[in-house]
Amino acid sequence: MRIVHTLRLALPLLAAPLGSLLAAADSSYLSHGEDEGFKCAGIYGSPGEHTGRRSVIEIEIPPVPPSDIALAIFDYPDIDWIGIPVKNGAKVSDAEAKRLGPYISSGGRAGDGDVQRFVICDNETITMDLCSDADMGRPLLNDRDDNGQPRSFRSVIYSDYLMLNRSGIGYTQLEYKSRVLDGNSTDKSDEAWRDQARTSVVDGATLDWSSDGTLKVRYYVNTTGFYCVDAASIGDFTARVDWIDVHGLLPASEHPKMHIYLALTIAYITIAVAWAFMSWRVWSEILPVQNQLLGLVSLLAVDMGMNFGFWRYYNSTGAPSTVYS
Repeated sequence: MRIVHTLRLALPLLAAPLGSLLAAADSSYLSHGEDEGFKCAGIYGSPGEHTGRRSVIEIEIPPVPPSDIALAIFDYPDIDWIGIPVKNGAKVSDAEAKRLGPYISSGGRAGDGDVQRFVICDNETITMDLCSDADMGRPLLNDRDDNGQPRSFRSVIYSDYLMLNRSGIGYTQLEYKSRVLDGNSTDKSDEAWRDQARTSVVDGATLDWSSDGTLKVRYYVNTTGFYCVDAASIGDFTARVDWIDVHGLLPASEHPKMHIYLALTIAYITIAVAWAFMSWRVWSEILPVQNQLLGLVSLLAVDMGMNFGFWRYYNSTGAPSTVYS
């Protein structure tokens, strides 16, 4: 689900097969364009109390050209809660939204009335009381159930509106809300912070602004899952996304291979040593084929060891080794 192809189109990629999302393994790019979809990759979680290295999704956005970008980061099972379905001017109940499922579209017919999924907070959605002025530009989250109670997501959903090269080097809607609207600034008229290189912490993410206006968003992953990043803008932009796992630089889907090859290496070495010992005890009686089998098992042990070395090097450096290849 792309947030939108424009800031008002709803999410045509909701029906895309999950397999098509696997192209982004550990790094990818987001850019403006109707053919661009949201990017997803698996990543292991590192709990908030974890010390040292943590799993993180890192997004780097250059300041040129100046861009206003709606950005969302979420675990794939929470995709149904990105955007708010509305029918006849009222929010659709969870039960009806589930029944309508993929038929909900941007103004498409669904059931006995028009059902539209609103995905961006704008003047219209503010008038419909789906969001407030403080959320202008942010992707909409269906974060309340039918009883008005806060909804429980699998993981924190990061939803923000980024303004690069605006009013200084730039700022985001969550930053503005934290510093000004929530009263965390001593002088609400003071906008000098927008011109400064700084680090801000908002909604489970860290925003690092460099002096040239480059923004680096770091979203910390506490729960293992399949995490997606979506961004949309009415202007041109390009952003690099990296899924950096707590266990190293291997994509999460490839990480088990390192343990599998280590286990197979140990197993084949154990078999080879046991076979050699038993052969030594009856050396005068063994057949040539038994020596050949010993050689085969030894060769398999070396092969599995080379595979383990390949994946371990990749996990440490983020690139394959020409030696092990």
